[in-house]
Order: sequence, then structure tokens, then C-alpha cells
Amino acid sequence: MLKELFPSCNINLDIKMRWYLKLLLQVSTPLVLIPFAISASPAIRAGYVVLVMAVYWSLELLPLPVTSLLPVVLFPVLGIMDTNETSTVYLKGTNMMYMGSLMMALAVEESQLHRRIALKALLLAGTKLSRIMLGFMIPTAVLSMWISNTATTAMMIPILEAVLQQLDITKEERSMMLLSVAFAANIGGTATIIGTPPNMISMDFIQQYKDQPLNFGNWIIFALPLAIINIACVWIILQLFFTGKDVFNKTEKGNKEVEMLLKEKYESLGEMRWNEKIISILFCILVTIWFLRDPGFMPGWAILSHYDPFQGRIINISSASPTILMVILLFIIPSDPAKGSSGDTLLTWPQVQSKFPWGIILLMGGGYALAAGSKKSCLTHLLGSQLISISDLPDSVVLLIICLVISVVSQVASNAATVSMFMPVILDISNRLQVNPLYFALPATLTASHAFMLPVSTPPNAIVYMAGGIRMRDMVLVGTILNIVCLLTTMIPIHTYGIPMFNLLEVPEWANVTLQSTQQC
Repeated sequence: MLKELFPSCNINLDIKMRWYLKLLLQVSTPLVLIPFAISASPAIRAGYVVLVMAVYWSLELLPLPVTSLLPVVLFPVLGIMDTNETSTVYLKGTNMMYMGSLMMALAVEESQLHRRIALKALLLAGTKLSRIMLGFMIPTAVLSMWISNTATTAMMIPILEAVLQQLDITKEERSMMLLSVAFAANIGGTATIIGTPPNMISMDFIQQYKDQPLNFGNWIIFALPLAIINIACVWIILQLFFTGKDVFNKTEKGNKEVEMLLKEKYESLGEMRWNEKIISILFCILVTIWFLRDPGFMPGWAILSHYDPFQGRIINISSASPTILMVILLFIIPSDPAKGSSGDTLLTWPQVQSKFPWGIILLMGGGYALAAGSKKSCLTHLLGSQLISISDLPDSVVLLIICLVISVVSQVASNAATVSMFMPVILDISNRLQVNPLYFALPATLTASHAFMLPVSTPPNAIVYMAGGIRMRDMVLVGTILNIVCLLTTMIPIHTYGIPMFNLLEVPEWANVTLQSTQQC
């Protein structure tokens, strides 16, 4: 990577040297920051944990999920939160909902339903290179709205490689096609709450405000048009960057072979099987349940969660409960009724054990623990008070600064970790500046997923980079352009239709209620 970025650099670290360097950073980081850990202020001690985890996350000194477990060790030792209090934060209702959605997505992958959808979209795309590229980007983005961005990219790349072998294209055009899949996966995940971990993490923070209006349905209404705009921008910019202005009139050789290849792959799937049909039905039911919990234009089933007639007390039934119910059905319904009791169910536990991304759950949990410790120690309040000087700036300028910081950090750190670290501070700033919290939180969350510059920015970026043929310099340059463009496009919905949708020009009553942790500080 160093040689790609700096061709004149002669540094060649072998495996052993890299191991020693990583060990040095693992040991020295906590030691260098030790003055923070022995401070009398709980906020400063919590800052020690934040800084250590930020360095470990950014440089990947440990696997990201392992770094996420540090609060379980450090918070009790530093007197911030006890072990039980810290541990219970790791598996909140939001995490349970995301776990359920990931298992549903795993069932979709195991049934090959996502492959059928992708191949059908590619067959409809057309024969010019630009249309083939769009044919890959659209299904990638759509699938990434519902299943893991990583899994979507990993599924699409082998299909893309097979198509590229049938085309007479340059190295630049190959890079363009590979990057289009990764970037479409990153953008597609922003369109739904379950599309990517930062969305779920941000939603969990926003739900601390009672009666806040954000839900599954209006998230899609808000974010989907932006995702469509960004997909169009990526499609155009990649072509202009890699192939020049004449690409739209260019006719490629070998397109008949591509069409035959895709038809062959699609026909090899055969007729839609029982398990694909049932999983499709369950998935549609689950999405409908998510959408109808609190749709806004009519009473949703969320009103049922306010009162338990049997015990005479107020309870809360979140979207996690029906999500887990659908997951349980996956383990009950047979994948092939003709096989009877000898057949497998739609999803089996060995499949979950081997393929479920447990690390994502720990990563999100670590973010929740970090936020909880920051609030309890008043670190969030302290950071917010240090930023009060920006109150003289227009709200739109403050928003732009926030998004710029998020964009830069998310290029080198996990986007989930970035949102976990910054969202408590962002909400505290909105309270201090008397701004609707959604005005800052929504664009910041979406910006975290617009990470296009480096392979380490997101797993889809890493997958396509490892596929080979992409120069680091090209990825950095086109990624920088796309980051700027997507940063600007993100300002469009928040300053247009987002205003009436979320009443962004006023501080609503639900946002005037100061959080209990802030009151204690």
C-alpha cells in the first residue's frame, strides 16, 4: 500500500517487522495515554477508553470486534461503570433487531434468492458497457438495502469477473466496474435502517428522545431518493474518471457472449423453489411489519405496546420482537416439504454458526457501551461544552463541519465505530445549540457510509481491491471526488423535503426534553 501511494518509497516491511510494529503500538498506546486513566475526573478517565479504542479501531491493532470488548475490562477498572452495567448494554433491543435481520438475510443468501434477483436485473440491463455497469450497480444497491453490504459485494464480484472475461476492456475500465459494485453497496446500505450498522446505531441514540418521529418507513422516504441520486452520480463520475467523455457512445465487443453467459447462469438456477418462495413471503411480511410499526400517516401497531391489560402496566414492544419471531419461523418451516422430517429447515443452526457475522454485533455493542460510559461520566457533556464556540456559526455551517469530520474519520476507521464515537457528541451539540437533533444526526449518519477512498474504509472496498487490478492512487482520487459530491448531495434532502418531514426548522417538543445523563452533569 505504501508503494502504491508513494512510488518512490522503498520501505518493505516483512511479516515479522509488521508484527513487531503492531505489538509496539498495542502496548505503547495505552501507556502513552495513561495520564488520562489516572485523572480524578470520571470524564477524563472515560476519555482514556475512547482514545485507546479510537486508535485500536483506526489502525486495526486488534480485530474490530475484540477492540469493542475493551469497555468490559476498562470501565469497571477505571470506576466508570460496573461489569454488569457495561455488559448488558451490548445486547440492546436495537442489536437484537439487527441480529434478526442478519439471520433473515442469511436465509436469503442460503436459498440463492439474492443471486436470482441480481442475474435477472443484469439480463434487463442492456449490452453497452455503461449499461452493464448500471446493471451491476442497481441490484447491488437494492440488495444492500436489506442484506449485508459485504455479502452482497462478495456475491456480485464473481459474477462480474465472469462477465469481464467476455469483454474486451482496458485496465481502467476493469477498475471502474469493480469500484462501481463496492460503491453501490456502500450507498445502497444507507437507504434503510437495517441496511448498515451506522443506521442502526444512530437510530438507537435517537430513540432516547421520547416520541421522536424517525421510524423505518420515513427513513426510507428520506434516504432512498438520496441513494438514487448518489448512485447516478457514482455511475457518471466513474465513467468520466476512467474512460472519458465518449463512454456513453462506446460500443463494446463480446456483449452477445455476456448475454449468453448471464442467461446460462440464470437458467442454471431453475424454477423458483419452495424455500425461495417462502423466504420471499416471510421477508415481505417482516418489511411490512417494520413499516407499519409507526408509519405516521396512520396508527401503527406500536400503539399496542403502551399497555399490558394482563398486568396493568406500560410495556414496550419494539421491532426486535416480530423480527425474532420471523427468525424462529425460519428454523421451523422445512426448506423442502417433499423430504418431510428428514429435510432441513429454511435456516439451520450450523449455517448460522459458520456464516453469521457475530463480530458486527460485538462492534455495535462496543459502540453502545462506549456511548453509555461517556454519558455516565459526563464526557459527552464535556466535549459538547468545548464545542460551544461554534454556536455563533450558522446551523448549516455547523452541519457541514460535522459531516466533514465524519467523512474524514470514516475513511480510516469503521463507519460503525465512527458513528458510535461521534453521535453522543452530535446530539449534545444539537441540545446546546437548540437545533432539531435530526438536522445533525441524519446527514452525519449517512455521511459515515460514504467512504470511498481506501480499501480499509469499508469491507466492500477491501473486497474489490483484493480482486486485483485497482491502483491505490486511482481509488484515492476518484474516492475523494465522490466523497465531496456525496457530502454535497446529502445537504439536499435535509434542506428540502426533510424540513416538512421532520419539522427541522424548529426545536420540537420531544427534543426539548434534556436527557437524564445531561441533567446529572
